[in-house]
Amino acid sequence: MGIVKRNLDIYRTRLVTLGNILGRAEAELLPEDPEKKALLTARLADDMLPLPNQVWFTCRQAELLLAKLNGVPVKEFESDKASFADLQALVAETISRIEAQTDTKESFAEGKTTLELPGMPTLSMSGQDYIDEWLTPNFYFHFVTAYDILRAKGLGIGKVDYMSHLRPLLAAAAG
Repeated sequence: MGIVKRNLDIYRTRLVTLGNILGRAEAELLPEDPEKKALLTARLADDMLPLPNQVWFTCRQAELLLAKLNGVPVKEFESDKASFADLQALVAETISRIEAQTDTKESFAEGKTTLELPGMPTLSMSGQDYIDEWLTPNFYFHFVTAYDILRAKGLGIGKVDYMSHLRPLLAAAAG
């Protein structure tokens, strides 16, 4: 399996986990607040972004890779106006776009790409370095931060929930 396909699959399976965790949070946390407003402003620390931004940045890493592969701009998302349903829809849409990417353009990993950050010099790097050194660490940072926010707000989740992408492997080993 090529590096691009492998990473897209990793992003997809972890986004499925994030979608499941968001679904549980909607069902279990703050039942008296159907819009989950307290969760939409929840953050781990004052200088960190709230839950909607964490979900958006998690999805954005996969979207950035898809944009590089297809030469299209990344879809924007107004996280400050997002509802809980919007977050779940964003995760589902990102999963769908990953699943629709049939040509993983494996040559991307060997070629050069650029990373442009506001106020910083543009970086040139291999596609593999872009995936390994930028996208994937950021993907996990924001995924874990979203997980941690929900756990800190009382959602009864643990490592089994975080590692749920292993369930098919466990089932296969048991069978």
